[in-house]
Amino acid sequence: MASNIPGRRISYGETFYTDWGPRGGDCALARAETLFKSSSTGSIYVSAETRSEEDTSATAMDTVYPSSAPKLLKLDAVGVKTAIYTATTGSNTPARGFKEQVRLKITFNSGSAGDYYVIRLFAPVFFDNSIPGS
Repeated sequence: MASNIPGRRISYGETFYTDWGPRGGDCALARAETLFKSSSTGSIYVSAETRSEEDTSATAMDTVYPSSAPKLLKLDAVGVKTAIYTATTGSNTPARGFKEQVRLKITFNSGSAGDYYVIRLFAPVFFDNSIPGS
């Protein structure tokens, strides 16, 4: 998965995506680091998207939100931020996590013209969910 980005400049109003890659488990740990921030305002949001290998249409894609607060990985200061995406369960349904393919979406739409960041994305660390028996 090409989501390990060693350093990239992102300007206000920009959105970019990593390449689709295979998931390594139902759950993931996402990490991102802000190396430089040009102003005191503005935030970058990182979310995960997932889809099945069979149906690659845009309607078959789901945005996944981390189970840890905040619901998006928010970069608003220099340093490393982390979010944990765990498989969820509904009433009388099995655990649901990532589908077969995963990518990260990075959006900088909270700020003002001329603002930019330099960020680093680490490859997600995948793991399987453990659900206690009843």
